Amino acid sequence: MRTYMGKESYKSKLIKVQTLLNIKMAKAYRTVSHEALCILTGMTPIEIKIEEAAQLCYATRGNTNDKTQFERDAGVRKWQNPADAIIRVLKEEEEKNPIQIFTDGSRSERVVGSGVAIYRSGESINTIQCRLSKKCTNNQAEQFAILTALEHIEKIQTTDKRAIIYTESQTTLDKLQNSNIHIYIVEEIRRKITEVKER
Repeated sequence: MRTYMGKESYKSKLIKVQTLLNIKMAKAYRTVSHEALCILTGMTPIEIKIEEAAQLCYATRGNTNDKTQFERDAGVRKWQNPADAIIRVLKEEEEKNPIQIFTDGSRSERVVGSGVAIYRSGESINTIQCRLSKKCTNNQAEQFAILTALEHIEKIQTTDKRAIIYTESQTTLDKLQNSNIHIYIVEEIRRKITEVKER
């Protein structure tokens, strides 16, 4: 198993700090073990929390074959020309379009998912739900929902495919508008927007 704690001396120092805090919280004797104190206080052992955080970082930013769901930088060849990937952020009711798409992503302790609701002229025509890896963040789920919405625009049976996508993720909008950010899924959204415009 891959470990991220490094030297045992580092681990011992961290455990010692958490043990002192847990003794105060539990009002226990100093002879109580670290594991027992964690159970009494309901605190996760610090070495486990660090391992979880490190593994999540490795999975989302390190070597992984899951190109859609994780934040890894796209290769330079896949970068979109900034002039072709202009993202317009509209105020509510600023522009009317025949197709309205509402996207959302959420993350809980048990599940991570994305949802898309598509309306045409105010009438619901489709809903999509996607369950994602538990390693995905809430922002990744929001971005995946937008990408899913763009992919489904092409499938809508109508000649007028002008659409507006609603998202509550300001973080995602900021990333899309920042030409210095080239995370894989952000580049995929930009590429899909360019494709939809050209059709």
